[in-house]
Amino acid sequence: MQVMFDFNRINSFNGTNLNRKDLSYKKALQKGLKDTFDINCKIEDLASVATPAELKNIINKLQSFQYETGENFRANFHIHTIASDGCLTAKEFLELCKDWSEYIFKSGKSNDGLPAFSAAITDHNKIDSVKNAIALISQNPDKYKNFKFVSGCEFLFHGYKKPYSAFEAVGLGFNPFDKNLEPLTKGFKSNNHISDAKKITDAGGILAWAHPIYTPAKLNNDFFTFLKNNGINGAEGNYQYKSFDKEYIQTVKPLVDKLIKKFQMFITGGTDSHTKSIF
Repeated sequence: MQVMFDFNRINSFNGTNLNRKDLSYKKALQKGLKDTFDINCKIEDLASVATPAELKNIINKLQSFQYETGENFRANFHIHTIASDGCLTAKEFLELCKDWSEYIFKSGKSNDGLPAFSAAITDHNKIDSVKNAIALISQNPDKYKNFKFVSGCEFLFHGYKKPYSAFEAVGLGFNPFDKNLEPLTKGFKSNNHISDAKKITDAGGILAWAHPIYTPAKLNNDFFTFLKNNGINGAEGNYQYKSFDKEYIQTVKPLVDKLIKKFQMFITGGTDSHTKSIF
């Protein structure tokens, strides 16, 4: 069983009823929009941007099949844009998410305590598109009322034992305007150490090890202990390995699931799309 997040107070998904921590998060986004884009907006204009507590609530409620593309597709927390090596602009990403969230909402499937659809932009060590998406949402909030946007980034870290020192982790739900993140978000030139992970959690984020079966040499107790000791408390257990050999996935995935359960890690996932599609 995956780890479940604890809350002092669960937020509603309509952007109201915020606890003090999440209200501070929305105010930080307001300030970031003003400083970066000279945009003035109200707190309620950012209702479609997931707060840290809302994100954790979504992750707690999501079932594995809801990460899979198809009629029950409800979340995608691994998508790339033109800010790194993807093909979507922030606006194109939002349009696709809006259309799909409206489809799910009209189908009645969102009567389960989850937003109709939730998704994150997770470019490689870049957060430009994340900031742009939040800016676009703030200017037309009603348009995205059925969608929940999650700030994200796929960070490359170093610091594990050689020769396998490098690995990637997806950060979710952080404040992208936090100045302390700037050294970590220089794109493919970034050279982040595992000690930098604290900057992401300090900015309100959570971290999940990206696409575990890519690196079978790390599927062991030692590496999972290393992750937990450095604030990486989740793993992409619902990552969609569409280009991998099915026999290989069926062989390795049970080991991933076993380690996730043993180390009580929360589970995220996504399509890792680099194309013009979120699917």
